[in-house]
Parts: sequence; structure tokens; C-alpha cells
Amino acid sequence: MFTLVMAFVYNCCFWFSLRLGGIIIGIFSLMQGLIVLAAFCVAHTRVPEVQEEIGHLINSMNLMFTKDYLENVRADPEKSITLGICLSCLYMLLCVLYIYGAYTCNNLLMFGYILVELMRLVALSVLVASWLLVLKQNTMDIGLLIGASVGCGFFLLGMFYLWVCAANLPVLINEMERDEQAATIERLRRILQENPKATGRGSDGYRREDSYRDVFIVQRKGIDPGRQFHAGSRVSVPYYR
Repeated sequence: MFTLVMAFVYNCCFWFSLRLGGIIIGIFSLMQGLIVLAAFCVAHTRVPEVQEEIGHLINSMNLMFTKDYLENVRADPEKSITLGICLSCLYMLLCVLYIYGAYTCNNLLMFGYILVELMRLVALSVLVASWLLVLKQNTMDIGLLIGASVGCGFFLLGMFYLWVCAANLPVLINEMERDEQAATIERLRRILQENPKATGRGSDGYRREDSYRDVFIVQRKGIDPGRQFHAGSRVSVPYYR
């Protein structure tokens, strides 16, 4: 998959290499997963309070199209909290695999995190847009709306930039491997071009034909050691020996 794509960036935040940047991004995502997991664990121990807070939001604010979803969560909060804990654990596992894959330059280990992080950012964008719409329906403060919109926009832009850096690391690794292969092929081609062909001699001045002929030279017992016979020569040897 990554072999058909060209890298868009070659460093992270204009300072770090993509490999180090990928490790830092993985650690940053792992910390986010830990915070979310801790929040879900606390919510799991305080289910009545969670139901009360959701009911207060439903009664005091105009939630528009999000009201039905919050009512479903309020009806059975333990189910949503358990699902959130499982997804957080899975996300943290993928973060660890990505960190190890970035350290060892293993593209296969990084693929899961890249895909899941993209899905998470899309869901986060939908959540932020929904929250801004709800905020617009429940406040008349233009400054608050502008500040919240700008802040959320820059936050999402930064998160997508970090994802682009993380997704370009496997692409850059493939490009480096292709460059190394091309350099190796070029070195071999130069060695073959510099090797003399007219004389048929190697770099040590020894003729290849002589080396090939010596392989088939054998010596017979009882015959003058100074004489050599090529394979295929017929030598009479007494049977009584």
C-alpha cells in the first residue's frame, strides 16, 4: 500500500526526523488514551452521577439532534462506558505497536494505528462540529462562538498534521529502501563495467580459463607426480595393485 504513495513531509514540526517524530506522536496519542481510559474508569464507578449530569444537560440546553443519542446513553450508561473502556484499551495497544514499529522501522506494525487514528480524527471532527452547533443554539455571545470555532479549528488542524507526519513515516521508509536498492544496483553495474573483459583476467591477473581447467586436473597413483592428466584421459593401471 505504502509503496505506491510519495511522501508529503520529510520531517516533523520542521525540527524532528519523521522517525523520532513518529515515536513522539505515538507517546502523545498513548497519553490521550490513558486520560480517556481514566475518565471512563471514574465514570464506571459513578454511574448515578453520570445519569444525573446527562439529565441536567437534556433539560437545560437545546441539544438539537444530539438529544436522542444522549437519552439512549442515559438509559444504559454502563454499556457505553464499557464500550469506551474497550476502545481505549485497543487504541492504546495500537499506539504501543506504532511506537515499536517506528523504532524498528516495521511498516506492518504502524498500519493499524494510522488507520484507527484517521477514523478517530474524523469522529472527533464530527463531535466538535456538533458541539459548536449546540453552542450556537444556546448562547448569544459572538466572541465566545468565534473563539471556540477558531480554537477548535486550530486544534483539529494540528491533530491532522500530526497524523500526516505519522502516516508518512512508512512511506519514507519505503523510499529509503528503494534508494538503497538502486544504489546497490548502480555499484554492481559499475563493478561489472570496470572488470576487464578483453583479456579475460580477474583483478588478480589470473586467467579464468586456467582456474576452470585446474578443477578437472587429476593425478594418478603410481604415476610420475610431475605429469598431470585432464579428466577424460585414459591411464592404464595394473589390476594387481
